[in-house]
Formats: sequence, C-alpha cells, structure tokens
Amino acid sequence: MLTTSCTLVSDQPTDTLPVLATYLHTRLGTTPPRPLAAISLDVDDTLIDTSTSLAHGVRAGAQLAATLAYRVDPGALIDAYHAAFAAHWRHPAAAGAGGLQDLRRLVWRTALRSIGITLDTSDLDRVVRTCVAAQLAMIAPDPELRGLLRELTDLAPVAVCSNGHRAAVQRKLDKAALTEFVTAIISGPDSGLAKPDPGLFHACSRALNVDPSRFLHIGDSWHADVQGALAAGMAPIWITRHPAATRPRSPTVPSYPTVTHAIRDLLQLLSPAPPERSHG
Repeated sequence: MLTTSCTLVSDQPTDTLPVLATYLHTRLGTTPPRPLAAISLDVDDTLIDTSTSLAHGVRAGAQLAATLAYRVDPGALIDAYHAAFAAHWRHPAAAGAGGLQDLRRLVWRTALRSIGITLDTSDLDRVVRTCVAAQLAMIAPDPELRGLLRELTDLAPVAVCSNGHRAAVQRKLDKAALTEFVTAIISGPDSGLAKPDPGLFHACSRALNVDPSRFLHIGDSWHADVQGALAAGMAPIWITRHPAATRPRSPTVPSYPTVTHAIRDLLQLLSPAPPERSHG
C-alpha cells in the first residue's frame, strides 16, 4: 500500500534525489518548489506501458486475420504490422493528420498487403476492433502511480502531451484511471503538430497558463520528449523504460527507469517541509 511519506524504496537508486535537486536548481535558477509551477507528461511508455499492451493487441489481431485468410502466418503478420506502424509514425505530424480509425485501418491494410493478403472492409474492421479491444484490456490502474499523481497534483497542475489522437489518449487514461489527475490533454493531431516541435509543448504551457521556463516535462523519447522540451524552454526528465540504442550526447538530463521513480523524487523535493516542533 502506498504511503504518503514518499520515501525512496529499495528498487530506486539512492543517488537520484540529489542529482534531480541539482538539475532543477540549474535549470530553474533557484531551489524547488518555488520556480516549478506545472508538469506535463507523455502517455505512451511513460504513464502507460503501451509497448506491452500494443503487442498484445497486435497478436490478437493477427490471430483473427489467420482465421479470415488461410494463407496468413500470424508471426509474419505481427512483424509486418510493427514495420508498417513504425513507418507511418516516422513522421508523426503526418500520421496523426487523418482520423484515428482510418489510420488504424491503413496500418493493418499495409501490413496485410506486405504479406500478400487483402481483406474486405468488414473483415479488416474486425481485425482493427479486435486489436484495439485486446490492447485496452491490458491497461489497468496502477494504485501506486495513482497515489503518487494524487499527491503531485496537490502541488502543481498536470497536463499530458502526446502525439497520439485525443480519443486514443483519453481511452488509455480512462482505462488506467488517470483522467482525474489531468488538467489538460494536449494532442498533436488537434493542432497538426507533433513532438519534438516546441509548439506542442507551448500548447501545454498555454493550457495551464504557466510560462515554459517554469514547466517540467517527463517522457520516454530522447528525441521527441527531451529534445522537444529543451527546445521549448522546459526542463525535461527522461524515462528510460526502453533505453535508446545510442546514448544521447548530454548526460545532464536526469533519467529514471519508470515514471513512478521520477515522481517519488519530485514529491520529496516539492513537498513542503513539515513545521518544526517547538521545544519550549
């Protein structure tokens, strides 16, 4: 059970707190909590383990496709889906420009055609629905994360900043029972922008009416989240749930294995110190 003391637990490195304190002091110019006024969070593979849930959904979709077309090899289709997904999201602003359902159909259609299969619209939609349902079924509330976010939002407003479609982001947050902690959802397709474009981060600062220089952004992508936040004038924290193949050049940005590790440290730095007891 989560306690409100926010002490570091055994699976968190003990030297991360002073590193974060020094970093925020350097970036924000003074000791927390005064300069930090708002926080934005990435969703996929930061707040929610999307890689795992998507893999489950794709496997379910591929298995259904194999029953609809006898020549489908589910393993080959899974590989083809991930290749198509990566290709379409290589330029996230363009990938997010159309409707969510159209994008899902496009990725599955591309994957199927790459292995020589064409499904009619009805069967294709069945595959898409099965994939989405299986993916969402894997997302469940994390009591520890909910408790940490509850404490964090008592200290500063929180927005989410995602390149994904608003409807998909909202459903994931709802399934994870995190919606109540989010003041604003900033979705790339709403504005035609995508991280690392600073414009998407600035949309977060406008939504919460906080200057970017007093904003902290937490995300898992070095390119999209860390470099984008830096370009926007924000202080980023890097979540290394799935570490990059190449270590980024700058070692100065704090990194954590999960968002819960990062929030624990933030709470220790931002929480008001308890009043001193009188000895009189």
